[in-house]
Amino acid sequence: MLPSLLPQQRLIVKPLPQAASAPEDGSVVVCRHPDDAALVITKRVWRSQGQLLDLRGDNPLASTDSRHFGRVPLECVIGVVTAVIPSTGVRSDGRQ
Repeated sequence: MLPSLLPQQRLIVKPLPQAASAPEDGSVVVCRHPDDAALVITKRVWRSQGQLLDLRGDNPLASTDSRHFGRVPLECVIGVVTAVIPSTGVRSDGRQ
């Protein structure tokens, strides 16, 4: 999701209830990859069409998104990003 999101930033995610309608176009969502449920991805909703979402990364030349794996079922969405916490510059192992 470069340049909007940077490595080491933390996201606040509002869980999406199962009966919820699709997130608004332009929202950033966290979801399970449609081809590998063990892989969690962060993408922007480019267009919602009923229970299917067209997801795009913010860096089209480097992003793997709906242009590669197709529309994503709404049931794959874990939640909508509501805030981004900037990186402190310190890695999880304590080094900078």
